[in-house]
Amino acid sequence: MKFTTVILAGLVALTACNNSAKKKNKDGEDTSTVKVKKDSVVTPSRILPDDGQVGVRKGGVFIYKNRGFELFSGSTGMGKKYAEVINMYSRLKIPGLKIYNLIIPNGFEFEVTERYKDLVKPASDAINAIFAAEDAEIIKVNPVDELRRHRTEYLYFNTDHHWTSLGAYYAYRTFCGSAGLTPVSLDSIPSKVKPGFLGFFHRLTRSAVMKNNPDSVRYYLFPDSLNFYIGSNNIGYWSPSHMYAEQASGDNSYSVFLQGDLPVCKMETQHKNGRKIAIVKESYGNAFAPFLINNYEKVIVVDQRYYKGDFVAMLKAEGINELLFLNNIFAAHTQFHIDDIKGLGFKSAAKAGK
Repeated sequence: MKFTTVILAGLVALTACNNSAKKKNKDGEDTSTVKVKKDSVVTPSRILPDDGQVGVRKGGVFIYKNRGFELFSGSTGMGKKYAEVINMYSRLKIPGLKIYNLIIPNGFEFEVTERYKDLVKPASDAINAIFAAEDAEIIKVNPVDELRRHRTEYLYFNTDHHWTSLGAYYAYRTFCGSAGLTPVSLDSIPSKVKPGFLGFFHRLTRSAVMKNNPDSVRYYLFPDSLNFYIGSNNIGYWSPSHMYAEQASGDNSYSVFLQGDLPVCKMETQHKNGRKIAIVKESYGNAFAPFLINNYEKVIVVDQRYYKGDFVAMLKAEGINELLFLNNIFAAHTQFHIDDIKGLGFKSAAKAGK
């Protein structure tokens, strides 16, 4: 994984995980059986009763319940800037293109107790403020309630800033509800697990309690036939490869998803339904994107930080008719991420203004 100096200094795009449904063997491997709970579960209150647990700060990391977190306090003004950039794409008026915006909460959102309720800004308030500033044509996707209903499951890592594939799955289910899709059920999907993952929070703090609470990275082996390609800044260039980096291990285990932060990749499936989607994302999107191969004919994934080609021209060349912006709540309130997303469409936007 690549980490910029800005992230190292400010932890602007981090999250952590929920471990209460996790079982481990002596080697630290997650051996629990993943089961999807029914949607009839009542969404619990955001503020949990004080349980006597005390958190401590170590640099920019809040260590709480043997896990690492960051504390969200993004400004409304910065969220509005993010909304304005998403609006820019809507106002390009690309024929037949449907645009979605899904913003991912961080892990501490689901662990807030009475003791710490004033340390963080509510995720739904921040997300809804962004949505209120967006054009009506943009389809808004807020996964907070769905994730909260499953908060006792293993949704976010203990030692790293990302979510798990299960956390990404519940956001995918929320997206499917907005996109008119039927989400795949995980009940019969086989998976593999990479044990012994100590992530970014542990690397920053060298916390002994996190070292003793390591993570595992689960990824799902969907049965459908798939062609996976790595692209470049040159439109039309695609090199055959593999969706999962099976060789990823140890501290680099999250890179199993999409081989890490590739600038652009493409997945072509056997679903000849005419639905072709592009995802604009930072690293949270890596665990999310594989689920879409169950629903789309084509999935293109663009990392807003690294892709330097003509993005809008690529969308048109590939026949993309749906566009999903997928960013964690810190990225949606961070200037360099906003600038990166704007930069993707700058060339085409400039041409359209001539």
